[in-house]
Amino acid sequence: MHAVETEKLTKYYGKNRGIVDVSLSVMDGEIFGIIGPRGAGKTTIIRLLVGLIKPNSGEVKLFGKNLPPAGGKLYRRVGYLPAEVNYYPDMTGRDLLDYTAGFYKGSDYKWGRELVERLQFDPDLKLGVSSHSNRKKLGIIQALLHKPLLLIIDEPGNSLDPLIKKELFKILEELNQLGTTIFFSTHTLEEVERICHRVALINEGDLIYLGLLNELPGRHLRSITMKIAGRQPSSVALEKLGEAKELSSRPGYYVVFSRLPANELVAYLSHFDLEYLNIANPSLEEIYFDLHRATTGGGDNSNV
Repeated sequence: MHAVETEKLTKYYGKNRGIVDVSLSVMDGEIFGIIGPRGAGKTTIIRLLVGLIKPNSGEVKLFGKNLPPAGGKLYRRVGYLPAEVNYYPDMTGRDLLDYTAGFYKGSDYKWGRELVERLQFDPDLKLGVSSHSNRKKLGIIQALLHKPLLLIIDEPGNSLDPLIKKELFKILEELNQLGTTIFFSTHTLEEVERICHRVALINEGDLIYLGLLNELPGRHLRSITMKIAGRQPSSVALEKLGEAKELSSRPGYYVVFSRLPANELVAYLSHFDLEYLNIANPSLEEIYFDLHRATTGGGDNSNV
């Protein structure tokens, strides 16, 4: 059964496109990530899934059922975390969690206390003076409090420090092992690499890739920044690594985008007398560029 389905989902804001003809499905028990730069349409998709906005055309189904006009009982099985959370300033986190628990039968207060401890959330601080990080933690706990069957999260890592973010993703994996389907958006490739089974790549409102993360075009591209001692390297030598260019801001430094397997890459780099070397995973922008080249026939992609 599919926990989430969309069919030709389209949303415009006046004359400005949000998303156009987005069709995707997420199986029960899957961890699914939708990635793209800010403004790509990720938040639009999530708001459509939880019924906060209505599509111009297309269809949304949760658990195989069309969304009712007001959500109804369907949303009792859903947890939702927006990218930005705002609360009444005079309330404390404890007040709000007690209020939230009242919406769900059999709320697990022990589980709520565990989340408070693991995310290092201060429940007694008034929300008007809470940091962005503390308010984000509260939003996470609210979304997880009833152990939903489907968790929909917009930019889960925003405002969290690295240690708390690591703990959050550990919690998400634990919930998934208990049967929770997780659908989340991010503009950071690192976040989907941590836990996702499949990903969708969206840009300017268009769905441009849907599938396994390891099969994402450009996923195995490596960004190499290097400086070679002595004379400048020949173009032939660099071309064996991949597409190279010298940095105008740092003469003598080259950026190379390579698809060489790791062993071959390390072996070939050992032939150079290197003063500086940095090898990094590609950014989303580099993946978009690589995917665009592949789909438009812009040059040989065999070792870009």
